[in-house]
Amino acid sequence: MNNMIKQLCVIGLLWLTFSGCDSDQKRKTCFHGRVVMSSCCSGTSFIELDAFPHIGKATQLMGQDLKNVIQVSGYLDEGEIYLNLRPFDQEEDRSLIPSPHCYCLITVEMDVPMWVATAFSPSACPMEIQ
Repeated sequence: MNNMIKQLCVIGLLWLTFSGCDSDQKRKTCFHGRVVMSSCCSGTSFIELDAFPHIGKATQLMGQDLKNVIQVSGYLDEGEIYLNLRPFDQEEDRSLIPSPHCYCLITVEMDVPMWVATAFSPSACPMEIQ
């Protein structure tokens, strides 16, 4: 009897582990990195993501080598960030980029991939409603 209870517990734990126990909210693929700069001239923020998965581009900013950089629309505070992303669509997402709100003497241009942050948080992976 005791052995059967242990087996049922193990089976139950395995089922819970692999079933995901999702409700209406599901955790999307979460990326972690740090916001290295927001540009009021481009209306975007530049984020260096952790090395894997490599969806960004290596570049240099103010003499600093950055390995996996992307840009997202909007202005984010510098520092650590967790975010859910989807690819940027040039036609559909054009309106997501805000107009410049500063006088730009020097425009920072980095040829890095553009993504859309569908959710973000400075402290933990965000949840999204499907």
